[in-house]
Amino acid sequence: MKLRYLILLATLSSFSTFAGETAKGSNFMVLDNQTWPTGEESGFYLFNGTGISNVVEGPTETAAIECHGSGFWGPEGTKSHGVCIHGVDSDQYTSSYKREQGQSSGMWEITHGTGTGKYLGIAGQGTYTTNMLPGGRAISNWQGEITLPQ
Repeated sequence: MKLRYLILLATLSSFSTFAGETAKGSNFMVLDNQTWPTGEESGFYLFNGTGISNVVEGPTETAAIECHGSGFWGPEGTKSHGVCIHGVDSDQYTSSYKREQGQSSGMWEITHGTGTGKYLGIAGQGTYTTNMLPGGRAISNWQGEITLPQ
């Protein structure tokens, strides 16, 4: 009986929610996008943006950001998927992002830290919203949880 209990406990703990430090901020980017129409009110785009990720709360620091992705737009909304590289040199981490068509917000997840810097072993996830601004600029407000390695 104890073995069954231990197996059940191990199984349930593998489905536990992510627990990290609360994090939020905004990414301010200048865009270099390419678009191709696929219909009268729809199309495909490639997204490239560089700028600053301003951390308001959390264990990471305000730093340079570079994002790349692609997606489709149409009457039902915009669908997107891509990656962002946060920081410079050995203090970098990479996150992926995804927004389904018709959704006002998307999901992000930190995929890994790079180099030998302080973000090696970082983990995190959360949500974001993006607003396009005049002049080829965008702002993404994000929030979630981030855990730094100990």
